[in-house]
Parts: sequence; C-alpha cells; structure tokens
Amino acid sequence: MSRKNILIVDRDKEFLLELRESLIPFKNVYQLAFVSTLTKAREILQKFTVHMVIANVQLSGESGVELLLWVRRWHAETYVVLYSNELTEEIKRAAYHSGVSAIIPYPFKPEELLKVLAGIFAKESGNSSFLDTIPLVDLLQLIGMGNHSTDIIVINEKKERGIIRIRSGNLLEAEAAGQQGVDAVTEMLSWESPTVKTAQGGHGLHLTTPPVPLHDALIQAATRLDEKS
Repeated sequence: MSRKNILIVDRDKEFLLELRESLIPFKNVYQLAFVSTLTKAREILQKFTVHMVIANVQLSGESGVELLLWVRRWHAETYVVLYSNELTEEIKRAAYHSGVSAIIPYPFKPEELLKVLAGIFAKESGNSSFLDTIPLVDLLQLIGMGNHSTDIIVINEKKERGIIRIRSGNLLEAEAAGQQGVDAVTEMLSWESPTVKTAQGGHGLHLTTPPVPLHDALIQAATRLDEKS
C-alpha cells in the first residue's frame, strides 16, 4: 500500500499532539497533517491531495458533519472518518446518509484508529488485513507504547511459526526457531514479509526469567540484527 495523506481535524490541539506522537511509528504508511478548524481543512483539501479526513464531530462553532458534506460534494474520492464522545442516533444517521466511511466513539486507542484506516484503504488493493500493512517492529512499538497485552503469532515464508507474548507492555516470553526471549524476537524481526496475527493472551508457559519492557527488548533485538548484518 502506497503512503496515504491523512488530514486530522480537531479543536483540541493537545489531543492532536498526542495523536501525532502515537502515530510516528507509521510515518512510512501515513503522511499526517493536523488542523483545528473547518476553514483550514478546506484550504488543505483545495491545495493538496488528501486521501482521508478524520474529524471530531464537535468543532468550535462548527460540525464535523458539515465538513463531511463539503468533502463529499467537492472531493468525493476522499474518505471521511468521524469521531465523537456524543454519538447520538441522529448524528449517526446524518453521517451515514451523507457517505461517512466510519464513525468511531471517542476516546479511542491509536491501534483502534489504525485498524479503521487500514480496513478502509485495504478495499482499494484487495488486502483485508491491517497487520499486513505495517512491519512487525512497528506493531510491537505500538503495543509497547500503549502498555497492551496480547499474543502475536508470526509465520514466515517457510511456514515456520513464532510467538510473542506481551502483557501490559512487557515481553513475557517469545519463541521461534528453537530460540527464546529476545533471541526469538530478533529471529522473527529478520523474517521478510511474515504473516502476523494477534490472539487473546492465555496464561503462557512457566517463566524462568522476569518480564522485560517491550521497548528494551526491541532495542536489544535491533542491536543484534545490526551485529548480524
């Protein structure tokens, strides 16, 4: 998937800064621009190619639904995603009737937004998997930043499988190609274009070492990859 230009519109500048920081690992996938008013949003849309607009329904004296109507009229090829902490049935009906691509309840986690984005853009290429659109290392960074818990199953071209168990942003255990821990993570990061799946975390195996912050484990794995190259 080629990099997509995304315009995010919200009156809360602090929220925009936080969102920008959380999406930095995906700068090779999404080119982001941020504005706080409909006027600025229209200026950007008139001057540049924008593949998607993401907007808060509640803007200062304005409405994200108004922006949706304007975009659908003048830039019909641009997707629009709306979010709000006050999603009434009336707002939903108006948005879907006007051609919104998705509506997200606010607050939302960055990975929830990323799944919506990837799902919409995947329809263009026939690719239906969000996880196929980003490198494994970027996915791990996102999970670590959010202190999330999940199991990640990684399968390479030879159908070899690996697993990474993460709890509250910590590497609980990892296993691949007969290796354990950071060595296993290093091995999986070296695989080219692997298939990646997430699963609900179980209890895991008996651990012989304490959990390691995922960020630290990734730094160690990246160092070992550099040593191999």
